Amino acid sequence: MRVYQYMRGKADWILRGLPTEPAAPLGQRLRALPYFVNNLAPGLRAAWIRFSARVTINDLTHDDLVRLGPEDPAPSKAAPKDRPSAVVLDHQRVLLGAIERAAPDQRAFVAMNPGPQTIRPDMTLRLAAVLLRDNPYILVTDARGHYVGRYHPPAMARSGRAQASGRRT
Repeated sequence: MRVYQYMRGKADWILRGLPTEPAAPLGQRLRALPYFVNNLAPGLRAAWIRFSARVTINDLTHDDLVRLGPEDPAPSKAAPKDRPSAVVLDHQRVLLGAIERAAPDQRAFVAMNPGPQTIRPDMTLRLAAVLLRDNPYILVTDARGHYVGRYHPPAMARSGRAQASGRRT
């Protein structure tokens, strides 16, 4: 398996038809179109976010997880259901993975989940709610993969009784 560092993100990669495993079907490529357009004009996107005054993931991000290097001992205590017990970062704060459970005397790199769900800080609460349907937690990273924190949804949104509108009232 080859690993790439593609700065424009997964959606851009998929839309351009670059290799994925498994291959991305046409429907997935079409769903990625809005993200691709955002990558083409980031200044317009940033202006729209400011203009619309929408609530973003960044407003609900908490940096409350233990940070470990790849060779550090993994915490043996089981993580709560809605978050990992620690994140594994490289020397530049790039997220390598998250530790959900580990055996005693295991190194962080061995114990980590190398593919935790991530989201960018300027994404909407609506998108986060969709991602939380299939993931117990969401980690927030910038476009270069630097760890920002953990998305902490409002209690009502997590329980499904409220819908995140993505707009301030």
